[in-house]
Amino acid sequence: MMRRTARRATAAAIIVAAAGGIAPTSARALDEDVMTNILSPIYLAKNLTAVCAKLDQSFIEDTRGRTGTAAEVTQRMVDQVLATMTRDEAAPIVVAAARHARAVGLGMIRAQSGGSVDDQTERVKRLCERTAEPFVRGVVEDHETRPDFFEQMLRDARQG
Repeated sequence: MMRRTARRATAAAIIVAAAGGIAPTSARALDEDVMTNILSPIYLAKNLTAVCAKLDQSFIEDTRGRTGTAAEVTQRMVDQVLATMTRDEAAPIVVAAARHARAVGLGMIRAQSGGSVDDQTERVKRLCERTAEPFVRGVVEDHETRPDFFEQMLRDARQG
């Protein structure tokens, strides 16, 4: 009985969509987890860039790519990801990816707490130099040297 009801509901949805009552947003399904996993490191790179650049302006030049600063390149990456989705598809993905990136970034920074403010600042600067800079540079360089791979990941996130 339940299967028949589900089949009828599915059939009705297909008929309504085919009749133009509901415009399908995409011919292919979106894998939200994959899109979240693509966006999370981009947001983490953006967050680390913002924090580290406040502590040391040279971070901006040290993470610069061929096509712009890390902030510019990562924003283009975000725009490229968002262009593959409708607003309704993107909303929960952006929220989840931003939460993941924020949690990781804050965890990295909180691990540097303790001691005097100067000691904490020095530890965060070291984190920026030793961990954040190579990570951000890697995100930027990987995107600039392998744009086809990035585009393929986005296509793969669309199943079908």
